[in-house]
This record gives sequence, structure tokens and C-alpha cells, in this order.
Amino acid sequence: MKRILITALLGIASTSHAYDGLSSELSHAMGGSLLAAGITYAYRDSPSRQWIGFAGSTAAIVLTESISIAQGHKASSQLLDMASHALGAAVGAWYSDKYWLMPVISRSSVGVVYTARF
Repeated sequence: MKRILITALLGIASTSHAYDGLSSELSHAMGGSLLAAGITYAYRDSPSRQWIGFAGSTAAIVLTESISIAQGHKASSQLLDMASHALGAAVGAWYSDKYWLMPVISRSSVGVVYTARF
């Protein structure tokens, strides 16, 4: 079932077109949020995992969009994509650090873990 869903989504994605509207920028923000959350999760044992997640996600989009600018694409559109992705990365890294992952215990701070069964 997963393979069918992935194949269908890739087929639909091939016909999509980008523009500078709200839905396009929201997709960049969501992508940035998910990428930052994933990187934050990968560095879950680091005390500065939130910054690592944000920096990794933002660096990835800056590199990608800079290549597009160098290839001759419209710079204002690429800068708008970078900004919306970075905003989403900030939200995703903050949310995953604050609410998704367990607190990091260090010499200067102690966290509390709350779990509930559904």
C-alpha cells in the first residue's frame, strides 16, 4: 500500500507548478519545518539540537536555491522560497525541541518527562 501511495504522489508531483502564492510558500514552510524536525531528532542527544536542526535545514535550502539562482532562475522568487523555508525551519526546530523530544539533562538544567497512554 505504501508503494502505491508513493508512486501516486510522485506521479502527481511531476505535474505541479510553482508560483509565488500563499500555497507555494506554505509548502516551503512545511518542508522546512519537517526537515528541521528530522535533523533535530537526529541530534536529539545534543543540548543545542534546536539550533542544529534550524541551521541544517536553512543551509540546505540556501544551497539549493543558490544553485537555482546561478542557473538563471528569478532571484526574487528564490529568495522568497528561502525565507519561507527558514521560517518553517525555525518553527519546526523549536516545536520538536520543546514538545516532541525529551528534555536534555545537563549540569545546569533538569527536565521533566510526561507520558500518557491512549
